[in-house]
Amino acid sequence: MKTNRQFARISAIAITLAATAALPAFAYDWQAWEGQDKASPRAIYSNATDQQSALLTCGPNGLLSAMITVKPASLPEQLARNAPYSRAAKASLMVGDADAVETTVRFIPAIDVIEARSHSVAAKVFNAAVTGEPLKISVSHIGDITTVLPEPNDAFRAFARTCEKSRQASNASQDPVDS
Repeated sequence: MKTNRQFARISAIAITLAATAALPAFAYDWQAWEGQDKASPRAIYSNATDQQSALLTCGPNGLLSAMITVKPASLPEQLARNAPYSRAAKASLMVGDADAVETTVRFIPAIDVIEARSHSVAAKVFNAAVTGEPLKISVSHIGDITTVLPEPNDAFRAFARTCEKSRQASNASQDPVDS
């Protein structure tokens, strides 16, 4: 009888360990923003709550913008809060060991988020995810933000394709027509 109980305990532990091993190491990844077409999203976000989260958006012309939480937080929860005030802040953005880029960002203090509306700066955030390099942003009056974004997944790749198609269509519509 004692042997059967020990065997049952060992079996339960083995099943628990096997089930745990089958789970992903972490669930930090890119997701299409709620309401976006998953096949062609114009907005994706990283769903971390234990580190900085990022939001990438693509305009109709294919140009990017980005938001990053200053502190570890869920971006959907942060953006759902009331944030009536924002201010410009000088920032320096660096991906890996590359040279820093000086820029101006919008800081929204009520929700601890910075926003980069410049395509070239948002593209650096995008590239940080592609390369897996650390993203470091130094913002005046805030300090340093360093994070590693999740690697590209299906949502990220669909977003990249959508932006590229939009940029190509926008460029084609601006090309002069031969008469």
